[in-house]
Amino acid sequence: MRRTSLRSKPEYWLVVLALIGAVAGAVATYTGRLSPRLSGSVGLTGTVPSQTEEEASWRIQDEENTVEVFEMAKRGVVMVVTTYPGGAGSGRAGAERHGNGSGFFIDEAGHVVTNNHVIEGATAVEIHTYSGKSYKASVAGADRLTDLAVLSVRDIPKEEVFPLTLADSGSVRVGQKAIVLGSPLATGSAMGLDRSPTVTTGIISAKDRSMPIESLTKPNVNDYTIENLIQTDAAVNPGNSGGPLLDSKGRVVGVVTAIMDSATGIGFAIPADVVRQVIPELLKAGGVTRAYMGITYVPLDAEAKQMGDAAFAQLGLGVSKGALVTVVEPGGPAEKAGLRGSDRQVTVAGTEVALGGDIIVEVDGVEIAGSNLTDVILRHRPGDKVSVGILRDGKKLTLEVTLGSR
Repeated sequence: MRRTSLRSKPEYWLVVLALIGAVAGAVATYTGRLSPRLSGSVGLTGTVPSQTEEEASWRIQDEENTVEVFEMAKRGVVMVVTTYPGGAGSGRAGAERHGNGSGFFIDEAGHVVTNNHVIEGATAVEIHTYSGKSYKASVAGADRLTDLAVLSVRDIPKEEVFPLTLADSGSVRVGQKAIVLGSPLATGSAMGLDRSPTVTTGIISAKDRSMPIESLTKPNVNDYTIENLIQTDAAVNPGNSGGPLLDSKGRVVGVVTAIMDSATGIGFAIPADVVRQVIPELLKAGGVTRAYMGITYVPLDAEAKQMGDAAFAQLGLGVSKGALVTVVEPGGPAEKAGLRGSDRQVTVAGTEVALGGDIIVEVDGVEIAGSNLTDVILRHRPGDKVSVGILRDGKKLTLEVTLGSR
């Protein structure tokens, strides 16, 4: 007996067509709920989905804001071009090398803010304005510990100077819009990148970052730590250094200073509040005067980590945190206050350590782990009197130190 297929009956196709219609309606309903933007028809011809008026308006507003900020700030941003003496690796003997960074006008006098690392070691500096003109500049002041510098621009016409406004960086909120202007990779005019500022956008990713500034003379010691750095995911590249990080009103919330090589979308800016504090001193004195104690020390937190617990314990210090004083500067603030340096050398697990000096464990109520001592001292001004808690031969003592200046 031959079996009869249901598909041959008209009733079957009526059922199938009904099911197809129901499924299609369900899919259309689901798709519409998932993505309101897909309210237009999308066929094989590639019809562009229509947008709701509300979404289109939002996109236009955001784009217009970026355009407005760029138009407002572009003439205030400059490319900083530096010249360095030739040497090894310069291509040929005696050949000069060139570099570039960014900067921006800070006042009507034509002073330009940039990074210290942009101009450090340069034999000549000039700026290129948005108009395409170049002007010679000199370093009016620089501060390595905050990575800020200010340039004095020679013979620049007033119509070329467009100062940008500093924001209150303390009121910046994580998640708000961030706009970076600068001259990335402009050296050598690659791809025409030297013709005008580049603009990139993102958000403020964080406000609580810090960047240690390593000592040039003391291994494993940081001379300073810049606190409250602003983190952004707006694209930052070599050459952006010294340029402004702007908010949606075109105000400078920070000065771009560094990127994290091991990650993408992590850039840092020096807060505008630090710029507001440091630049006047740079213009007045050419540098920043800071407080100091007049000692050389070993940061015990870093030393313990480097040596390992077992080897560090052999030093017999009784503590694993603090600043071990090794040398006291003759006639300096620490010596006048009675602090003592080391009187012997010991070698443990191949590491030579100077022992016998006082261990600073506290300054004005702030616990000293070791690596943070310099930063704590630099929060004070020259002439300030600070209470210094020390361990000497296992006993706790408190000394009063009048900080000097340098």
